[in-house]
Amino acid sequence: MVRRLTKTPCDTAALQVKEIAGMARSSELADHFFTAHAEFFEFVKGASPEQWRVKGINHPKIRVGNEDEGRPVGVIVHHVASGYLNNRLRCEAWINGRDLEPPGPETNRRHAADHPDPDQVETLRFLEGEATALHGFIGGLSDSELAAGGAFINGSTTVEDLVGRRLPFHIRWHLGSIQATWAAMEPGMAVPTYSARRVS
Repeated sequence: MVRRLTKTPCDTAALQVKEIAGMARSSELADHFFTAHAEFFEFVKGASPEQWRVKGINHPKIRVGNEDEGRPVGVIVHHVASGYLNNRLRCEAWINGRDLEPPGPETNRRHAADHPDPDQVETLRFLEGEATALHGFIGGLSDSELAAGGAFINGSTTVEDLVGRRLPFHIRWHLGSIQATWAAMEPGMAVPTYSARRVS
C-alpha cells in the first residue's frame, strides 16, 4: 500500500513564514531603491533650462573608471531612467536563466549619442514611470529570484546585489555629480558631504 505524504500544519506554517520573510526582504529592497530615486527626482525635477543643459562634472568624491563626466545634466537624468529600465530587463533575464552583455563605457557613449538633448518634461515622466515599474518589480521578487544572477560590471552578481546595492549607488553617484555641477554654477549653493567610495 502506497502511503501518501501530506503536509502537516507545522509544515504549512513554516512555509508561510518563509514566504512572508522573502516578501519582507523584497519589500525592504524596493523601498530602499525608491528612497534613492525620490531623493534624485526631487532634486532634478525643478531644473531650469540652463541647469538642464549645463555640462556635468564629476562627483566630488566618487570616481568610477577613468573617464570624466561631460554629459549635459538632462542626458545624465535620462541615463539614470534608462538604467531603471535596463536593469529591470537584466534582472528578468537572469531570473529566466539568460545573460545579457554587461554595460560599459561604450553603452554610455551610445546612449549619449542617441539622446543628446532629451526633453525635460518627457525625461522626468520617463524617470518616474520606470521608477514605479522597478519598485513594483523588486517588491514582488521571491528569495530564489533575488538569488538569480549573471555577468555584470567587474564580474558576476545577483539580482539582490544589483537592486539593493549597485542601483542605489548608481543613483546617488549621479545625484552628487549633478549637485556639484549646479553648485559650480551657483557658488553659494550647498553640496552634501560624501564619503569616498568606488564601485566594486
